[in-house]
Amino acid sequence: MTRSDVRRPLGWRSAGVLSLLAVFGASAVLAQDAPVVPKQLRLADAIKIALGSSTQLGTDQAALDAAGKAKTAAWFNLGPDLRISGTRSSNTRKDFDKVSQVTTLEGDVITTAGDTIKQVPVNTATVVADVTEESTFKQGQLTSSIRLFDGFANINRVRAASQDQAASGHNLEYTRKRVQESVISAYYNLLRAKLLLRVAEEGETVAKDQLDRTQALYELGSAARSDVLKSQVQHGQTRLVLVRARNNVRQTHVDLEYAMNLTMSADFDIDTTVVIDTVQVPAYEGERDYAMAHRDNLLAARARERAAQVRTGIAKGALLPSVDFQYAYSMTRQTSEFRLGASKNDNRQWALFGSWNLWDRYQNYANIAEARAAARTNEYARKQAELDAVREIRQLVNSMDEARERFAVARENVVRSREDLRLAQEKFRVGAGTILDTITAESDLTLTRASVVEAGVDYLIARANLTRATGREFTEQ
Repeated sequence: MTRSDVRRPLGWRSAGVLSLLAVFGASAVLAQDAPVVPKQLRLADAIKIALGSSTQLGTDQAALDAAGKAKTAAWFNLGPDLRISGTRSSNTRKDFDKVSQVTTLEGDVITTAGDTIKQVPVNTATVVADVTEESTFKQGQLTSSIRLFDGFANINRVRAASQDQAASGHNLEYTRKRVQESVISAYYNLLRAKLLLRVAEEGETVAKDQLDRTQALYELGSAARSDVLKSQVQHGQTRLVLVRARNNVRQTHVDLEYAMNLTMSADFDIDTTVVIDTVQVPAYEGERDYAMAHRDNLLAARARERAAQVRTGIAKGALLPSVDFQYAYSMTRQTSEFRLGASKNDNRQWALFGSWNLWDRYQNYANIAEARAAARTNEYARKQAELDAVREIRQLVNSMDEARERFAVARENVVRSREDLRLAQEKFRVGAGTILDTITAESDLTLTRASVVEAGVDYLIARANLTRATGREFTEQ
């Protein structure tokens, strides 16, 4: 066996260990990031979890932050700009074998009063040597300019940016309510599934008891074989309903996890002792008027419409002249070993100038037409959003009224169905009725109890949807 053969199994083991560590490490990270879900999940807890991990809210929050930065940039655009530049260079020049005359002087006398006695040349010699010259160059420049007039385009940019920021804020608030609405709907649908499961379990229990009684009567000779078969079929049907009800609970549980943005399955239960109050049904006119003034997506549409109208003024600003003011300061410093090679310069400039683009090949007019078209598009979008809101509110009010009436009728039918089942069972026991009457009464009771659950939960969901549609805050706890 070679050395490579010995190392290969160790390499595979190391790779396997590293893979397991990576998997468990990723699972640990997901577990740390996942929110804590209580065992008994209340609606308020579900909403809080969803709002804390919503990707839609994160996207809209990023858009709002960007709109805020754009508004700040628009304000700064009203002020001056400032540019600073600088240059520094160092030069070295070396002349090889340069010939120069060196004269030796003697006899100079410099007195303390500053009088000088002229020196007398004694000796002159020719010297050949390398000469090095060093010099530096420094230059700095500061320039600032401000636009004094541009046809009010910069001011309109500030106004448009403010409206864009307002629209982003309303979009964020509307998304927050949509997230709450989706969680409330998913929570109530899970409540519906659990209540229907309870109805199915009780219906299966009633059918099983009836089957046992029929079987006992058959063995005593008081019931026919056909009665036993009918009871068995009825019990089988209730078991099928029970299977579907259990699966519906599992599915709605997953839907609630998805609404809360949970990446991993959570084991929790909800409170099924919910009091369904279907007394109040708001008037359509009042809900419509409130929505027109407070619904956030309508407020966002109006803000976008105003921003588009302001941008029309920005496009018109290009038709007017512009006036700018500019100030510049420059400084130059140059040093050299030679007296004539050094310099020091300072320069300051002020300038006020204007320009007027009288003809730009129709581009300004095309931009104005495009801005007006965008304003009309936003106007039509706002009107369509208002029409959609009005229709939605009307439908939700009608749905609440329908659910309220269904709930009241279904509760009355439950009382009647219980009494009908009691009478049918008693008649069958004394031989005055048939098993078919009992089976029909059992089915009717199960259906009426399910109708109560369906109507009550439909009312709760419609109420939550209407709260979002009118722009009100949710009060479900």
